[in-house]
Amino acid sequence: MGKSIQKIIEEQIRRWQMGKIEDTPVQEAINVITISRESGSLGHEVAEKLCQETGFDLFHNEIIEAMIETSKNSRALLETLDERAMNIVDDIVSNFVNDHHLWADEYSKLLFKILTTIARHGNAVILGRGANSVLNKQKALRVRMIAPVLIRRDRIQKRLGLTKEDAHKHIVSTDANRIAFVKRYMNCDANDASNYDLLLNTGTFSVEKAVQIIKCAIA
Repeated sequence: MGKSIQKIIEEQIRRWQMGKIEDTPVQEAINVITISRESGSLGHEVAEKLCQETGFDLFHNEIIEAMIETSKNSRALLETLDERAMNIVDDIVSNFVNDHHLWADEYSKLLFKILTTIARHGNAVILGRGANSVLNKQKALRVRMIAPVLIRRDRIQKRLGLTKEDAHKHIVSTDANRIAFVKRYMNCDANDASNYDLLLNTGTFSVEKAVQIIKCAIA
């Protein structure tokens, strides 16, 4: 049986506390990767393999949402940074909110702070949650995974055991929800190629090849 999400978060906080950032020198290599993806484009598979080969930690939807819930009642996660770094995070979040003309509620503020905190610690792959938008001015590689719709439909059909029609509906619904999330909380267009540094078509590239390209991009 795999670890619970809460257990993963507790272990992550302990690792961060042990290596608490204090005036960390600027690193040349990029050690934060955000991955946005179309449904059925193998974004999750690429993220997992990338973490296996780099040793980076994977932060996906369930982990990030659980971190937000945890941070509503505890500052342990946010306080894994030193005071100076915490102030930097606050400034980054404030500037992002102002630049994008957002009316940030409690959820979005915590989301922005957690994504920025993860980025400050580094050695991370962040899957979804509009991380590419929040970290657009930070030292991160912003990747967008795409593939032709028929290929994505066939993948979803096989993975979920659906009819072709239902697989297509699943793709349309999932993509629409992700686009709406980014628009609502970041006021950004998830489909705008200029919001990314690297677009990878898994109709052309295998998971293995996509991972190798990303690794070359951050070297």
